Amino acid sequence: MSDEETGVFSFRASRFIDTSFKVHGETAEQSTRTGDRGILISDDGEQRAETLRNITYKKRRLRLRPSKLNDSLAQWIPVPEDKTGELNEELRATLNGISATDEGRKRKLYVTSDHPMHEFQGVQQDFLNELLRLCGLGDSIDDPECALCHLKLNPKATAPVDEHAAQEDGTVSAPPAETPVDRRIFRCSDCGEFLQCKQCCLGRHAWTPLHLLKLWKDGCWEDDTLKNIGLIYQLGHQGAPCLTPNPTIRLMVVLDTTGIHQIHYRQCGCDRSDQMNPRQELLRNAWFPASAIDPDTCATLRVLEAFRLYNVIGNLNCHDFVTAQERKTSALGSTGVVKMPDRYREMLRMARQHSFLTIAKRNALAHAPGVWRQLSRGRWWRDVEAKYRYLYRTILALDANFKLKNRIRTHEREDPPLAPGWGAWVDPMRYKEHLKQYIAENDASTCIAFAALTQKDTRHTDGLRVSGVGAAVCARHECVRPNGLGDLQKGERYANMDFIAMSAVAGFDGMELTFSYDIACQWGKNLRERVKKLPEDLRLDFEAILFQTGLPVWHASSHEAECTNMNSLSFLPGVGKTDGEGIERLWAELNAFAYHTKQMGLGHRADSLEDKINYHNFMKNLGLGDILRRKLLVAIAEREKQVAAWKEVNKSIPTEVRAAWQERVDAFLADRTAPNPYLISAKDGLSEADIRAALKADKVEAASKGTTPLHGTSATAFLTAGLQLEDTQRRIKAEIAGTTLVTANRESEIQESRLAFLSKLRVFRGLQEVYTPAAIRAVERLERNRNPDAAAVKAENIKLFLPSDLTEAEMEAKLREAQCGDAVGGTVGGQHGATRANSLVGQISDRIAALSLKYNHARAALLRLKGPNYAPFFKPLKESDLTLDADVNDDEASGKKRLSLAAAGKGGRTPRHVAGTSRKVLSWIWAARGALDPDESDLHESLRVEWARAKARKTRWDEEVNLLREEMRRVLRYLEWETQTWRAHTTASRDAGDLPIATRAGLEAYAIKQAAVHERLRAFFYAKLNVSLDAAAASVLDDEGALNPLFEGTHKCNQN
Repeated sequence: MSDEETGVFSFRASRFIDTSFKVHGETAEQSTRTGDRGILISDDGEQRAETLRNITYKKRRLRLRPSKLNDSLAQWIPVPEDKTGELNEELRATLNGISATDEGRKRKLYVTSDHPMHEFQGVQQDFLNELLRLCGLGDSIDDPECALCHLKLNPKATAPVDEHAAQEDGTVSAPPAETPVDRRIFRCSDCGEFLQCKQCCLGRHAWTPLHLLKLWKDGCWEDDTLKNIGLIYQLGHQGAPCLTPNPTIRLMVVLDTTGIHQIHYRQCGCDRSDQMNPRQELLRNAWFPASAIDPDTCATLRVLEAFRLYNVIGNLNCHDFVTAQERKTSALGSTGVVKMPDRYREMLRMARQHSFLTIAKRNALAHAPGVWRQLSRGRWWRDVEAKYRYLYRTILALDANFKLKNRIRTHEREDPPLAPGWGAWVDPMRYKEHLKQYIAENDASTCIAFAALTQKDTRHTDGLRVSGVGAAVCARHECVRPNGLGDLQKGERYANMDFIAMSAVAGFDGMELTFSYDIACQWGKNLRERVKKLPEDLRLDFEAILFQTGLPVWHASSHEAECTNMNSLSFLPGVGKTDGEGIERLWAELNAFAYHTKQMGLGHRADSLEDKINYHNFMKNLGLGDILRRKLLVAIAEREKQVAAWKEVNKSIPTEVRAAWQERVDAFLADRTAPNPYLISAKDGLSEADIRAALKADKVEAASKGTTPLHGTSATAFLTAGLQLEDTQRRIKAEIAGTTLVTANRESEIQESRLAFLSKLRVFRGLQEVYTPAAIRAVERLERNRNPDAAAVKAENIKLFLPSDLTEAEMEAKLREAQCGDAVGGTVGGQHGATRANSLVGQISDRIAALSLKYNHARAALLRLKGPNYAPFFKPLKESDLTLDADVNDDEASGKKRLSLAAAGKGGRTPRHVAGTSRKVLSWIWAARGALDPDESDLHESLRVEWARAKARKTRWDEEVNLLREEMRRVLRYLEWETQTWRAHTTASRDAGDLPIATRAGLEAYAIKQAAVHERLRAFFYAKLNVSLDAAAASVLDDEGALNPLFEGTHKCNQN
């Protein structure tokens, strides 16, 4: 029924909003439906209806969990743990470097594999004889014949005269149509060690002209060539005959893996030659010409690829490679005895061009000319909740290297790079234009005096046009970023590093970005202002992203304490256990390459380093399956340990105290200018003068204790006196064993303490006659057994024979328990303050040593008195329990050791064990009874800092587990993207109508191959990562015991 028929009127009412949720697949989005509301009223006014017209839909993002993203891998959990989320005992033992299954079982010894050289020594003469046997005719010495046609050969035969003569114009005429039968003996090691006649040798090598030939002459084998015996290779037909060959016979020098060859060849003259020029004719024969016009030197593609691998893997330079090829051709090659064509410059040029083309081919430049591929982050990741965004954060490391220098060369020709700004290097022209605007930077450091800052304009660069390079790499996986490498002209100037850093993130579409830099505390200060001077497309929009800078964990220890605790990656949320030191491992790899790039032209140097970096990135990506799995095993084990330690310690802290401390941490994370919870407040800390006064007071108290008269005969007084004497002995021992210098004055104090001890010991012996007569009998028995000629026992070594040495005593047990509490509290307080005065630190260390000795002695006596189950909160006090962050000033060394070793994979050198804090758990002494004394404000502040740092460690390890699992998903996503991209190129290659059909077929075949390779890699990685935690640990452990070094640090800690 129409509006006109019913007399209904329509009007635009207030905005009507209908909200509905749609969930399709794994994609969740919220849709808001808006439009004009129409009200329909019947003629009798009894009925009313509403409709929504002119409907529009407005989408509004939902904040989702990562598992709800529109991705097939979003809900997949790589290397999952069991349902309890805890490690079983066997796996925990494995991850701690202890294998229960291997205990008591020895591996069987195999002489052949364990001692192969011993076995060889017994048969070395046999090997030598057989090698020399190959120098003769072998079994054919009596009756040599051709293995192919069975022609009888003559060891003394000579070549027929005038086989073919050289012409005056340099060309070579064809040999005569009929020649006498040649019965000389030939052998080709590339074909096999069998004998051949000349005719069979020529026929067999018509398609393989690059074999090395040997001729039997004068009773031995001599080097010969196929050219010398008349082989003429036919180009255009891969050696097959041409119906109308070009009559001119030309000479070509070809470099191959078998050596350097001089080849006679003819060009094609049939219809096929109309479709190709001489350059194409050589390339279609897999020979790379040294010049584009009329080449006379070529290199096979296989020798170019071989050199490229030797170069990027073994850092072999081109000169040494060509020399080796000359020696392979002839033992006397490159010595002047045998004339050898010098093709070093040609090989250098061909290798450089071939490497560039290889990179272009692998980046699909032939399939999409002029377009370098870029991988976007995909869809939906922006919709995740804020607390999960760190999973998609970009974390980069920035640093400079001054080993990769380049010298100024006189009379240098223009040498442009083949791919300027296309790969790892920044755009050289824009970079130079930017540096022309450079003005000396006078920024004063507010931290320590960094060499990077003090030498940025004064670094010694005589004779150098490049003093080093700056780079931005992925801090998680150590891959060099696109446009993340640039030359330095002086020192580590901000103008250079800013351009490199911003080029590496040009077009950044993420929401969170972190830069790790060893001078980040200074570099980041005015970065926003300096970036405004960069080209517009390099200006990062700091307002649209969460941007933060941090210090690499190892370098952070060299900064001021306040700077370290403010900027270390250990305390930055969302970075996991990223150490920021991966770029140093890149430098270690590139430094070996610096020697032969030092003298190169700038363009050649840029191309060589580009090739090296491409290989570096490729191998890093290829190893991610094993590396991520190993790292995850380390992270899960450490997370469990940190969480368990955190829960235990957290229970001992009152709820209201924890809440106050947590508020301080939250405030700092929200605003970095708030008080730093990871640093002891200056007003609460003790100054050097305060510590000296406290130590002096301790000495006065010790002296007073040594002269305090014993009074009364109560049992309590008796036991107290015994414990005081025991304490005096410990103090004397600690004083003697101290690390500080023992001066004459201190020696006098020690002697006075001994005299005071001996005088009071006589009184104590009298009391023992009353309370513990057995002690006197033990003293007398010990004295009777002592050697009368031996020196008297020193005071600190005299056995007191306290009741715990004789029988159980309740009163001493109570005193011992109090002693334990006092001693452990003293060690906590002793850990608190740190000073830069070495002598003072030595005295504090002596004090801690004495207190720990006192505690362990008292605990041992307490266990004898009350049994092993008494006072379980008093645990054995180890040296590791006394080590604190402020003492070692090494925030990540030990924990990152295992992650670094995991990244190195098999064969990596095991770093020396260094105690650090990333794997450090909060010492039990903080949770011991009486540790949190409200009257001990200094102790309270120390505990707060340790609590905050322990929570940061726990949080970072938890982030690390989540980051690693997301990275595993990302690996598979990337490989899937690569597969789909190459499949799309496969289809596009068929439709490239402007290319010859054979070229289109080659493009299609290459795309199919690349798609298959990446699909195979994806399946390979998925199989590695889609296993249980137990299976992953067992697999890594079986991999040549590679897991043992990863968990060596944990094993050592457990043994302490």
